[in-house]
Amino acid sequence: MNTPESSRFRFVVRTAEEAVTVLREKLGPRARVISVKQVQGKGLARFLSAPSLEVIAEVAPEAPAPAQEKPQPIAEAAPSTSSPEPESQPAPTLLSTPESALASLLRAGGISASVIGRMQSDAAWKRWEQMPPAEALTHASLGLRETWRKRAPRPLSQRVAFVGSPGAGKTTALCKQLAADVLVRRRQAVVLKLDLENANPDDGLVVFCTALGVPFAREIAEVPELGPGQVLYIDVPGVTPRDVSQTAQLRDALDSIGTDSRVLVMNAAYDSDILKNSWAWGADLGCSHTAFTHLDELTHWAKLWDLMLPPAPTPLFLGTGQSIAGDLEENVFDAVLARTFPAPVNPLQAAA
Repeated sequence: MNTPESSRFRFVVRTAEEAVTVLREKLGPRARVISVKQVQGKGLARFLSAPSLEVIAEVAPEAPAPAQEKPQPIAEAAPSTSSPEPESQPAPTLLSTPESALASLLRAGGISASVIGRMQSDAAWKRWEQMPPAEALTHASLGLRETWRKRAPRPLSQRVAFVGSPGAGKTTALCKQLAADVLVRRRQAVVLKLDLENANPDDGLVVFCTALGVPFAREIAEVPELGPGQVLYIDVPGVTPRDVSQTAQLRDALDSIGTDSRVLVMNAAYDSDILKNSWAWGADLGCSHTAFTHLDELTHWAKLWDLMLPPAPTPLFLGTGQSIAGDLEENVFDAVLARTFPAPVNPLQAAA
């Protein structure tokens, strides 16, 4: 009797969401993903459109009904005069565990292996794998939310420094936070612009502070005594993470004025490896919060999960534009979730 074989299908889609739809509606519940890879367009098309996803899926055959075998007479074995030989055991075969459809879809959507590994450590992961893809993605995103909620809230202290590498947008990020405090929260603030070995030009910061009516200082001695609820924002020169000497100077300068809150500003459009190096540098500097800039230039939001989930520093906000007076998204988790999980399974309202 011939055993039915699995059927394999190859299809190209634009997004992981579209792949979920094809699996569910075209191939049925027995389909599972074998592999997913990005496919770039050819010629000029690669510069005009986003890469597609090539998905290879397998549809398992229906299990055949067990055949009923006729009983066979047992032949009497002749007595053996030789010693029994030990049975030869075949060498164990190491089988690689195929990636589940859920893990493949998460990876195709840009979720890193480390974040997927955190999801797989959830006691409910095996149950999610048995669900239809859309429902499984919903539960996976809810699992991320539970991980996010385990973070202990860390409010800003009375002295807050914005630090980062040159080009990260730290001064713009400071201005966004300052505008939100003064114009929205009606909070009083003072701005201090510190120099290290490298000069830290005023640029437009002093003009912006004057427009908001915020005191501006170039020396710590010029900073007035802070009243209740008043905050001191500190702008420092950009420091390259590889520069050990400047990093030590920056740490000493912030320690000397009792800066408890240190916001690491990162350009989210940078490569993931650069962002991870900046994150490690910020941890060495004692950063308590992060702020992501240039979100308007970002196409793959999923890479931010590695920099957001505990034990990473508390994300303060997302800067989505160049305007120093706005474009500030403080609901960081929901903003990233909405751009990394398909809208039909986005559980923002259900989990609110």
